[in-house]
Amino acid sequence: MKNTVSLLTSIAVMFLIFSSAFALSNERALSLADNLLLKTSTSLPTLLIDQNTSFPVNVGAQMLYLEDPEHTLNIDTVLTDTLPWKEIDRQSPNFGFTSTAYWFRFNLRNLNPKQTQVFIELPIPFLDDVKLYRIGQGIVKEQHFVGDQRPFPERPILHQNFVMPFTLAPGDNDMVMRISSAGTIEGLLFIWTPETFSASSDNDHLLQGIWMGIVGIMVVYNLFLYFFIRDKSYLYYVGFAFSYLMFQVCLEGYGFAYLWPEKLSWNSYAISTFVALCNLTTALFVLSFLKLKKYNRFGYWLMSAILVSSAILTLLTFIAPYSFTLRVGSGMAIFTGTLSVTFGYYAWYKGDRYAKYFCLAWTCAVGGVFILVAAKFGVIAVQTWTHNAGQVGVMMLVALLSIALANRINREKELRLKAQDSSLDNEKLARHTQAQLLKTKENANQELERKVTERTQTLEQALLELEDANKRLEFISTTDALTEIYNRGHFENQLSTEFKRAVRHQRQLSIILCDLDNFKSINDNHGHKAGDACLKKIAQIFKHRITRSGDVAARFGGEEFIVLLLDTPLERAAKIAETLRLDIRDMSFSSGEKQLNITASFGVSELDSSCFAAAEQVVHHADLALYQAKNAGRDQVICWQTPTPLDQVSESTPTTSS
Repeated sequence: MKNTVSLLTSIAVMFLIFSSAFALSNERALSLADNLLLKTSTSLPTLLIDQNTSFPVNVGAQMLYLEDPEHTLNIDTVLTDTLPWKEIDRQSPNFGFTSTAYWFRFNLRNLNPKQTQVFIELPIPFLDDVKLYRIGQGIVKEQHFVGDQRPFPERPILHQNFVMPFTLAPGDNDMVMRISSAGTIEGLLFIWTPETFSASSDNDHLLQGIWMGIVGIMVVYNLFLYFFIRDKSYLYYVGFAFSYLMFQVCLEGYGFAYLWPEKLSWNSYAISTFVALCNLTTALFVLSFLKLKKYNRFGYWLMSAILVSSAILTLLTFIAPYSFTLRVGSGMAIFTGTLSVTFGYYAWYKGDRYAKYFCLAWTCAVGGVFILVAAKFGVIAVQTWTHNAGQVGVMMLVALLSIALANRINREKELRLKAQDSSLDNEKLARHTQAQLLKTKENANQELERKVTERTQTLEQALLELEDANKRLEFISTTDALTEIYNRGHFENQLSTEFKRAVRHQRQLSIILCDLDNFKSINDNHGHKAGDACLKKIAQIFKHRITRSGDVAARFGGEEFIVLLLDTPLERAAKIAETLRLDIRDMSFSSGEKQLNITASFGVSELDSSCFAAAEQVVHHADLALYQAKNAGRDQVICWQTPTPLDQVSESTPTTSS
């Protein structure tokens, strides 16, 4: 009895600690006591931003909204037409499940004499399409388009939530936002400074990591127990805990941010899929743990129906509309959880004293999930407690269900011990048998600990070997076997990535293409072994000269070498190419007793307006410049220049750098 009380007390303390931690870490308080709400002549809600403003500023319901059921309005129409804007008559801008697009409007008045940099965060990462505009003097000054239907790398700030940077001009800044989504429409906005957002984001990541770590450890631990005990209840429990963990990862945006940033189609139905899997594994666990088929026939048939429905819903999530499967799955989650609690209390009432842990676990979870789902449907306001209620409740559920499983195993052991004790003929034999059983149990526990330790060590060793193999494979796949510098495949991958980044951020990027002069004669006259040695020495020159982080020197094929230079203009690239040319010409190389002189020709190009179509165009320009260098007599550097409209003779106008 004392152990049970201590256990429940510890669980309650843990619940309070994590609830308080989530509440304190979430600085998005709903109070706007430090921010005065003003009304303009058009009744447009206005928030003041000055040096004394306490961030974050929670916009909350201090916005006007406009419904767009036909999705026909655009920013020009919204700014020019007289439209029926309405005040938000609820605690938060949550409109539940709807196919209607919503426009929101409010004003940020910057009382600072200078421009102010702010981050505007929309912490609802599963919205399909979000557009936010800053309007000044009736025209769009800044705009950001985000949503989970757009690739994650396209976001202005790479964060699991939608974070959009704006520069507030002194005075009024009219903010207009459009949201459309197949799920719920929630326009909860927070205004941060870059510094306060960074600090709060770090705290949120830490606490979310703690929560996910706790659930993940329980999943792995109980999965190991299943392998040793072979009780299917453990497997169903692991399935439920993992499904809810992945649901939370999707719901908080971490899945799209870190696991599948390019998988837009999967991200569009991942949440509904894991909700359906939660229902499926819950039904399996309840059927197994409470033994409904034996002790509750009505509950068995009802939970079996939920099991079949959940399996069908899981398949439908891949083909049916997201809004339909998510609504059905959310409603079924409430129904399944309620039935689980009901059947648990019924089993407890019928005398299953170990069902109390099951009941306590599901009471915590159902309460938390019910609050979360109600918030998503717009029944209650989205606040700190409602946003984190599901996480805290399910964390308690996972911990208590693990205890419930352990107690059930212990109960079965106790029943076996009693059955054995009842068959003993005398007290001496009973004591002897009990001692033997205790010794067997101790040996079994020690053996279990030993096997777990061995399995853990084996797994760690396997992971180390896999890591080494991956490193070797990565080295082999990206490195030229002869010269031991990067190969062409690695170069092209880096070029594709850096080209997109350079175009998006308007940064400079240059290419140096090198070809050894008359290299075929070395192979023909001195053998391929001498040619290979020559290539190795030249590769070392490139490796020695190209050392800046981000720059790439690679063997492009045969006797060709290529260099990618980041944030480097054409003139600087030409100087680097000239240095390489001189190094090659001055290189000491001999074949046998004969001293050989090696020269090389270079073509240099940079990213300009003629290259925006594809990264290959920059390389093509460098190749054209290299061709000119060869024709001009070799052993020189020629730079590609964009042809002018008056150029009629050829595609390019090369310039000689030496």
